[in-house]
Amino acid sequence: MKKKGIEPPKTALELLDMYYLEARSHLLETAAILDRIERADGGERMMKDTRIQDLFKIFLIITDSSKNRTEQFLTLLSDKD
Repeated sequence: MKKKGIEPPKTALELLDMYYLEARSHLLETAAILDRIERADGGERMMKDTRIQDLFKIFLIITDSSKNRTEQFLTLLSDKD
């Protein structure tokens, strides 16, 4: 009889296979939201809104090769409260 226990962690490839489509979908939706805002009446002005600027800062965090992206993301947003 096999013992039940904690499964070994997934490999990087398994995690990428598991989450790639979901991440791609979220990024596509974010790009579409920004396009809709920018095309709307007053959109050019809204692209300078601090919330949109925060999103752009988050994109830079995400594309940075340093570690702790999640921590940096949360720190950026928590500084706004």
